[in-house]
Amino acid sequence: MIAETLLVTLGRVQLVGSAAILLVLLLRRLCSHKQGAALLYWAWLIVPVATAASFLPARERVVTASAAVAVQETSAEFVEGPAIGTAPVATAATTRASAVPSLAGSVTVLWLLGAAALLTRSIRSTRRLAADPDAGPALVGVLRPRLLLPADFQTRFNVEERALILAHEEVHRTSGHTVVNGLVELVRCLSWFNPLAHVAAARIREDQELACDAVVISKYPSRRRMYAEALLKTQVAASFLPLGCTWTSSSARRLGERIRMLEQAPRSRGMKITAMVGIATLGSALGYAAWAQQPARIVTLTERPPAAWVPTANAPKGALSTALEGDRHDRAIKLAQQGNIDLVLFGTTNAEMFWWKDRGRPVWDKHFGKLKAVNFGSQGTQRDSLIWRMRNGELSGYDAKLVVIQTWLGSGGIASQQDVQGTYAPLIAEIRKYQPQAKILLFADFPRGQLDRSAWQKVARQNAASFAPLVDNNTVFYADIGERFFLADGKHDQRLWRFPTLSGLSNVGMQAAGFEVWAEALQPWIDRFVRPR
Repeated sequence: MIAETLLVTLGRVQLVGSAAILLVLLLRRLCSHKQGAALLYWAWLIVPVATAASFLPARERVVTASAAVAVQETSAEFVEGPAIGTAPVATAATTRASAVPSLAGSVTVLWLLGAAALLTRSIRSTRRLAADPDAGPALVGVLRPRLLLPADFQTRFNVEERALILAHEEVHRTSGHTVVNGLVELVRCLSWFNPLAHVAAARIREDQELACDAVVISKYPSRRRMYAEALLKTQVAASFLPLGCTWTSSSARRLGERIRMLEQAPRSRGMKITAMVGIATLGSALGYAAWAQQPARIVTLTERPPAAWVPTANAPKGALSTALEGDRHDRAIKLAQQGNIDLVLFGTTNAEMFWWKDRGRPVWDKHFGKLKAVNFGSQGTQRDSLIWRMRNGELSGYDAKLVVIQTWLGSGGIASQQDVQGTYAPLIAEIRKYQPQAKILLFADFPRGQLDRSAWQKVARQNAASFAPLVDNNTVFYADIGERFFLADGKHDQRLWRFPTLSGLSNVGMQAAGFEVWAEALQPWIDRFVRPR
């Protein structure tokens, strides 16, 4: 998946970048002797602007789906998925599908190897030239460039010429040209297979030298002839300095172009403004074209069912498992009607005890008191009763960011995949129907029947496998913190959860310390979804 994403991104960059390079090359032919060297150098900004614009978020097309359709699709997604442990049937289609990632991975490796090889060559070439006593004048390096002068610098050039050359290199340094060239070289290496990238890198450096010449001449307009003589005294150096800026020219033709550009008169302020507006317009137009070619991103909004806060007194017979659950439902819908809820917790006795004064309420107030958080846990919660509660007010009237379900399992804390699917897929469907924007966290039940770590670990692995088909790690997540309920020697930590068989105490079940562990385990999810930084 990562390889395919990299290749798609690389393809988009090369396509848009190549179109922008061709446009700038055309501008160079049309405007090189009209608008001046500096503006021509700035025209290369069109390439990164257009490329970056192609990655701006695509247009959105909102599609509204009815709640019934959304729930049907969600249920099909969960129920019809392949079961864990079943062997897929090998078909021609699956064979082709598996071959695509393999091919993409091979192409990605080839691309990265080519880029690494070219970058290594560039670094070695830079070091070799930096060690050559005849090389220079030049700035060598990227972030902290050093001035490189040939051994005969003092004898080959007179005082005025040396001053002009040093002024030229200082313009490179203060303008950050070494950093620009470093980035250009990195892009060239990453685009080693694209001939236009190599052409663009060479032309950018040529235009950079012309722009630098123009800046120096604007400061010393009476020294044009002397500047040209200094250029002529410099030998043509075909060697390429990948990481740095060099005074020398790559060919006699480029040297002649630099000398001819010295004859140009300074451009007026109006001409410069006009040229800059033209460059900005072209860059924006090409960037917009690159952005507009993306297909619209489909955003599906689920049409929520209307809120229906049905109190327990109006519930059908058998809808709720106990009178106590009915009492908790009435309390829940009153809180839901008030709205302004970011975090909601569903579950059975453990979840309800998070609001008991002698158990978890102090912990809840400490960790969640400043959040928009509510606890809809209830003793006696079962799948059908919870679905009725969700449909009749407990998921209406607010827009939750995170819905936590403290799961409950069968005898011994073990559940088959069929049991999990039958219980929690319908609950997830209800949450998505009424709270489509919310993330869902399935929180594994805590170890109770397994009083040593090794026994619990076997159960935890089996339960994780049973819940796996429901989890996409995008909307639905699964967390199990059972490991924290055991001591270093593997025995169950009675400070977190007491058992009469071990402690002889009547005050059994989750203790305040256990709720502290639970609250701490919820913090990363709250930081991620409820109050992202």
